[in-house]
Amino acid sequence: MPIDLHLMIKNFNLDNMKKIYFLLFLFLIACSSEDNGDSYDEPITPEIGLKDIAVEKGKFIGNLMRDGFFDNHEIYNGAIDNILKTEYNALVTGNKLKMANILRDRPDDPFNIKISDLNTYNIDRFVDYANKHNMKKRGHVMVWYKQIPNWLEEESVNWSSQQIYSFTESYIRALSKYTVGKIDEWDVLNEAIVFNGYRTNTWYEKVNSEENDNGEIGYLTFFSNLFKWAREENEDVKLFYNDYGIEEFGTPKNNLMRIMVKDLKMQLNTPIDGVGLQSHFKLENMNSSFMENLGNTIDDLGNSGFIANLTELDIRICDGISQGIQEQKDAYKQIVLTAFSKPNCNTILIWGSSDIDSWIPSHFSNCGQATPHDENFEKKPAYFGIKEALQQL
Repeated sequence: MPIDLHLMIKNFNLDNMKKIYFLLFLFLIACSSEDNGDSYDEPITPEIGLKDIAVEKGKFIGNLMRDGFFDNHEIYNGAIDNILKTEYNALVTGNKLKMANILRDRPDDPFNIKISDLNTYNIDRFVDYANKHNMKKRGHVMVWYKQIPNWLEEESVNWSSQQIYSFTESYIRALSKYTVGKIDEWDVLNEAIVFNGYRTNTWYEKVNSEENDNGEIGYLTFFSNLFKWAREENEDVKLFYNDYGIEEFGTPKNNLMRIMVKDLKMQLNTPIDGVGLQSHFKLENMNSSFMENLGNTIDDLGNSGFIANLTELDIRICDGISQGIQEQKDAYKQIVLTAFSKPNCNTILIWGSSDIDSWIPSHFSNCGQATPHDENFEKKPAYFGIKEALQQL
């Protein structure tokens, strides 16, 4: 109902200045009343993120905590922070939990490592952020042939097999013990094979040619112990073997991976829960045959009791191909549908919060655009491909 300003002012005995102020106040009220009537603003409904759909489907969709964001959560004016906390319910670090950062300084006794020797700040910072946003936490990685401390690279070439065993056991036990109840799953071993056999020229290579004090020798025995030590210190954590180029069923490296993990589990009674399929893909390879073989790998691992998760997914677009961002959308959609349709795949982690945060351009010349968000942190068609796949599960 319209307000009669003249009548209201007449009934007040105010001096002129107060009348002016009061008139302005009532004028604003009148404008509001006449313009809006009895209407009110509709509440703003928050946009549904990928994680909201994933939770409904009993799945985890995650991403990467790269070094720049790890060190400064406000980088890019908080754009990465906003993407991670609104879109994803699982998280992994890029480099901060690798041995080069966790065991940066040489312990007084490298063959009897204690929790006090570890850089626990990195662990705590990662865990605190993930817990704040209700994310599953993936530890990456306990043992890898790369990104080791400089002192280890220099000294390990002269170590005996037993010294390698003692160092590795005490490191894994200390790390596992400290992260009980903090880390949900660990990559215990990373990239230990190549297409034609076990990887050579590693810091732990001597375990394959020289017995330790218990008479143990060979890569497979050493690998089995890695998982056993981790399990003995933490009975609840999920333990994974993680590698690249193992996704497509029937390739030489895929065949070797499946033989290795089954031998670990069946012959050596190794407490290995799953395999991480890194999934660094090229768009031009994403055809129906590839999708079928990816599904076959996940099925085959499931038949032997393994979880099979996609742990570092990106799909790079390279110069000189006819496909573009629309085809990339279809590829992301089909990969998510293929993997998540399998009961033994519960997690897909994307390797980069946006194209500005991706490792691809610096490692693959003339390639990029590999993630679901562009360099301005805007959603690309690939994002909506993932969203459509989650909705269709």
